[in-house]
Amino acid sequence: MTDAQGFPAFPARSRRRQPTWWGTAWIQAMEDTAVDAGLTKAGRRIAGQGQIGPITISPGRIAAVLDNAFSTSIAVEALSDNAWAALVAEASVQSGHLAALLDGYLPHDLSAVVPGVGDLDAQCSCEDWGNPCQHAAALCYQTAWLLDADPSLLFLLRGRSAESLTTEVSRHHNDNTVLAAEAFARPAPPLPEPPPAATGELRLLSIEPPPGMDAGALAGAAATAATRARQLLAEGPAGS
Repeated sequence: MTDAQGFPAFPARSRRRQPTWWGTAWIQAMEDTAVDAGLTKAGRRIAGQGQIGPITISPGRIAAVLDNAFSTSIAVEALSDNAWAALVAEASVQSGHLAALLDGYLPHDLSAVVPGVGDLDAQCSCEDWGNPCQHAAALCYQTAWLLDADPSLLFLLRGRSAESLTTEVSRHHNDNTVLAAEAFARPAPPLPEPPPAATGELRLLSIEPPPGMDAGALAGAAATAATRARQLLAEGPAGS
């Protein structure tokens, strides 16, 4: 299991930096399930005031303490094995995906790692009935700031890691290389024997002629037709 990572408390800030598409999607997943828009608005204000203590991100969980009073956490659903396999396959298609991730950008093709509606479960020691409460909402907003700066944290939250993605993609490429090498190394099957060369001799099937027809006349007519057909084939289509 990937180790947890801790981040110091954010100082008060008057305005959030330019958001990324994945940070925006993270907040959208929280806001779309909020039962009280007033609480999320209050949470945005708390996040900007710097009232949240250090944040700890671990597989499936984000946690912090607000004003040394309330313990707040957000549980995040882990990626299933099938979802992870699909993500590895997608990252294997474009070699630039991993480079972009290392450079601090999450390609849209890897959007499966971003939690959606219903993937976040907020908890808080306060007595607020809202889900999320203003404290959990504040933690969500500050988490978005962390994700903006380092999208690889999304993999940690989903129970994986960017390093394991790199390893799996490399293994995927190596397996395909081995399969291709094995395919080219297999001996080619022998070619079928060529058909016997035409000798020009006419071979007639031994059949009984219809009653009243002379067998010799039938054989002569067949030979004449075969000779004419051979001439037409040799001359090609008319007018060519």
